[in-house]
Amino acid sequence: MKKILIFEYITGGGLIEKKLKHNLYPEANIILNSLICNKMYDIDFFCDYRHDYKYYDGAVLITPDNKEDIYNTQLINNYDYFLPICPEIDLIYHNYVKKISSNIFNTILSDTKTMLITSDKLLLKKICNENNIDNPDSFERMTKGKYYIEKDRYGCGCSNINLIRGKKENSNSDRIVENYIPGNVYSVSTYITVDKYKVISINQQKVHKNNNKIILKSLLVNIYPSFTNYIYKFIDDIISSIPELKGFVGFDFIENNGTLFLIEINARFTTSMAAIEKCKDIHPLCYVDGKINDKVGKTCQINL
Repeated sequence: MKKILIFEYITGGGLIEKKLKHNLYPEANIILNSLICNKMYDIDFFCDYRHDYKYYDGAVLITPDNKEDIYNTQLINNYDYFLPICPEIDLIYHNYVKKISSNIFNTILSDTKTMLITSDKLLLKKICNENNIDNPDSFERMTKGKYYIEKDRYGCGCSNINLIRGKKENSNSDRIVENYIPGNVYSVSTYITVDKYKVISINQQKVHKNNNKIILKSLLVNIYPSFTNYIYKFIDDIISSIPELKGFVGFDFIENNGTLFLIEINARFTTSMAAIEKCKDIHPLCYVDGKINDKVGKTCQINL
């Protein structure tokens, strides 16, 4: 039985110097729970000493006294596989992997240059524009009173996203303003290796507008939209343009009148992937091993 170590940043000691309270905390718990509750693997996980799972079998407690253990590559390399899951906010994920990547040999991740591209929304749009991948820069509409989206340049998911009317110049280098694209919001969960990728699921994101805030309310995981073949071509084009994407990767996009616009790439395990065992009776880590007898499965909903 393979030994696997999970590091989920929010629940695993990333907030050790702060209160164990974060707007991503509910999603972090969903992700952690989906990975550690199985009998196929021998799983340990870094666990903040204040978290409810501190007495759970496999918890590797992180306290103020041993907080550097999350960077302990000797410890990490004792496992057959290591899966770090960190938010892109303020380059947390990029900086964590950059600090440990040269000394760990048991994980499959995008390289740090690629992580920087996926964490920095301006860099990602630059790559898209250079490779003719539709994104908010390429969306146009001929109506007055245009709406725009203002969000963090180094943000994560739907955190801190505002809907604004009339283009505003943004003097804050950590915020960006881009075209608002009406339409349905989707994501694709994938596992990417050197020479191929596997689509884990296609998902729809249910978002809600409240006082000009865009809020993610729920996820429909493992759907089969009519334009599924177009999605595969879309992913092919993105991976060709960013060839060092590896491991678990999520792609967020909006469909508008038959065109797909790339919004974000999450080069990590995402919340949608947490429902895959319920949808397909396949544990997410089976994609790492390639032990997959894939099937259609059912659609499941995650409420946030």
